[in-house]
Amino acid sequence: MTDDGARLTVYTDGSSGGGVTVILSHGFLMTADAWRIQARELSARGVRVVRYDQRAHGNSAAGEASPTVDRLGADLAEVIHATTPRGPVVLAGHSMGGMAALTVAARRPELIKSRRPHVALISTACTRAQLVPGNHPLHWVKAAARASYSYPVCWLPPAADAVRRRLPSGHPWAFRPFAEHRGDTPPPSRQAILRTHTEQIALLWKSLRTYTTAERLSALNDLADQVEIVTGEFDDWIPLSQTRLLAQQLPNARLHTPVRGAGHRLPTDRVGHAAVTQVLSRMAETALRESESADAEPAHLQGERA
Repeated sequence: MTDDGARLTVYTDGSSGGGVTVILSHGFLMTADAWRIQARELSARGVRVVRYDQRAHGNSAAGEASPTVDRLGADLAEVIHATTPRGPVVLAGHSMGGMAALTVAARRPELIKSRRPHVALISTACTRAQLVPGNHPLHWVKAAARASYSYPVCWLPPAADAVRRRLPSGHPWAFRPFAEHRGDTPPPSRQAILRTHTEQIALLWKSLRTYTTAERLSALNDLADQVEIVTGEFDDWIPLSQTRLLAQQLPNARLHTPVRGAGHRLPTDRVGHAAVTQVLSRMAETALRESESADAEPAHLQGERA
């Protein structure tokens, strides 16, 4: 439960005695199910995995506060405190989830400095979401298609709700406010906003369109090689220009070569999911090794280091 009354649904995989926890934050109009491949493979290797539905997505409530990227960052900080108050942590955010992680670094630098997590920023940006991903004619066609539904959603939410109620229940934009997802696993991403009023979606989209953490990421940059940036070659939501800008803001981070043939949804992408899993597995192993080395260090040396 957050401080504004939003009940965030958290899913935990793997053993609590794994020694390191990987916390996964999903993107816009998705659910924690977007991380199902990584959760399965990491937990099979003995890593504890925590994932959650963002507010107003999946099984999580909207809360009383206006849904903004800043609020999502505050939610992520609360998830960290509630699920992993101590021990080594790997944070991975995809798209909007990565923006939430960047917001934690910008708004709560003391949390980053005290926990010193390994951080994977996947298909994400430190500046506002764009309708036009590039200058190719196909990009303008995609922008027109996006505008055709984003503007009605943002400016006519009641009308959009009325239309959504008439859509088949399997449609990703269907609105069924009293529907329930049963089970201990997150609903599929196509049901991310099944119970979410259009007004909530519109407010969050408007926040994404004005969001920026540029020039406020020094705490994250101080982690140096503990931060890695991963993107797909054909990402048409977060173009390579925005990825490069993020890398400029974090010059100490490792910028991976774009995953060949992969698009925006890297965690579930047919060719990209393996690269994401590999990065997170290596980060978890490194974080655990560093933690064990610190625990073995003599107390007087730990004091000098502090």
